[in-house]
Amino acid sequence: MASLIGDLIAAVLEFAFWAAWEILPALCFFTALAVVFVATLGKVTIERRGRIGWTGVPSITRSPQGRMVLSASLGVIIGFVFWVIVVSAAVIFHAYRS
Repeated sequence: MASLIGDLIAAVLEFAFWAAWEILPALCFFTALAVVFVATLGKVTIERRGRIGWTGVPSITRSPQGRMVLSASLGVIIGFVFWVIVVSAAVIFHAYRS
């Protein structure tokens, strides 16, 4: 019985690490797509090809349409910063509300 519980805990922890490693960068990337587009009124976009993750080389280029294009890795960083600010604001609001 203890072995079964240990295996179950290991499986849950493995799923949590997988979710943090794979899903979090994608969530940050898609958040950055929306935030950057809205904040710059469509003048800046994030490159959408390739794998989403931290492995890309940060670069800033111009597209044929005249938009500035940020690399996907910068998009993930922008999305991560956005969510850190949102979570921090929620924690601060909750702390001062109590």
